[in-house]
Amino acid sequence: MSVSKKAIKGNGLKLKGSLKKCGFDRWRYFFNGVNAASGEERLFYIELMAENPALSYERTVLPEAEGEPKIDAADLQAALAGNIETRPAQGPKIIPSYACVRAGVFGSRPKQLNRFFPNSEFVAAKRGFDVKAGGCAFSDNQLHGVLAITEVEARSFTEWKTACGRMEWNLKYERDFDAPETFSKDGTHWLAGGLTARFSGMVTLDGQEYAVSPDHSFGYVDKSWGPALPLPFMHISSSRLTSIFTGKVMKDSGFALEADYEGRLVALAKFENEFYGFGPQQAVKKYSAQWSCVRTPTNDGSEELHWSASVNCKKYILDVDVFCPAQEMLVKDYWLPDGSLLKVLCGGSGSGEIRLYKQIKKSLELIQHAKILGASCEYGERDGV
Repeated sequence: MSVSKKAIKGNGLKLKGSLKKCGFDRWRYFFNGVNAASGEERLFYIELMAENPALSYERTVLPEAEGEPKIDAADLQAALAGNIETRPAQGPKIIPSYACVRAGVFGSRPKQLNRFFPNSEFVAAKRGFDVKAGGCAFSDNQLHGVLAITEVEARSFTEWKTACGRMEWNLKYERDFDAPETFSKDGTHWLAGGLTARFSGMVTLDGQEYAVSPDHSFGYVDKSWGPALPLPFMHISSSRLTSIFTGKVMKDSGFALEADYEGRLVALAKFENEFYGFGPQQAVKKYSAQWSCVRTPTNDGSEELHWSASVNCKKYILDVDVFCPAQEMLVKDYWLPDGSLLKVLCGGSGSGEIRLYKQIKKSLELIQHAKILGASCEYGERDGV
């Protein structure tokens, strides 16, 4: 299977009409790299985002924010309980207008590098997907760029919520399989244009080189656009699955879950040659779904986040359980088009299991059972909710 022409077309710029004044466009890439010297594997991410370009074209506008990106027990408890304290009112709400590139790595030493710039530096081709942004280049099959943040910049631009460091990438990628686009009545869209994807090339992070190869990149690509991201926000995805039935790596397999669209979790799963889609615009439209994200203690005294999701329709049941160590997670701040702040807990060390059952009368037959590794997993709440 390969990516559809519709997915390729859908990857283009969507900031048109009313979205130019109240809307965002975001592209995301996840891939695995191996340290050329030590052999250590790490999951990298790169994001490109533009927001409200008609409001301020030549100047970056970001609501004020204090502090640097941190994650501690208080952050986790507040975010998961949905009671993050609202910052003191400081006059009229500031509506953001900016473009940005985010890049970083998950794992035992997570790091995020963020650079914001005016929309005038976000230059997109009239057709297709070909964008130059802040010295980085993005297209349908290549990614090139450098993010270099000095200590002075990180201290001076606290609203960027960035660490200091340097990440450079020179990558080619091929999206193997996409899923149909999902959208809500409010105009929020999600397109998993690379539910499974292959990356190749090199990444250099703070002087360390990482090789990225197609067969071991375990890539994932998606795109979102509209007036706002779903709230609360939840996302899990991985294309690194190993069959518990056979013990073999499941090639060309992957899954992604995201919530909420039309008030429901959307679930996409590809097990080699079979695809299962649950969502408003997917193959299965009539179903029920439940999901949660909770903080749990571990045997060694640390903490982890547990994502669980279950989708149930007349013919199938899909269950997903993913765990991610709390100390290996980042907190990302997303200023939404209306000026509110979405705080998202992000990790790339998710592991767990995925099961697919087929319902046969009153009995269940387990038809797929796989171990999940290297899952990107996120949970977010609006600040002050």
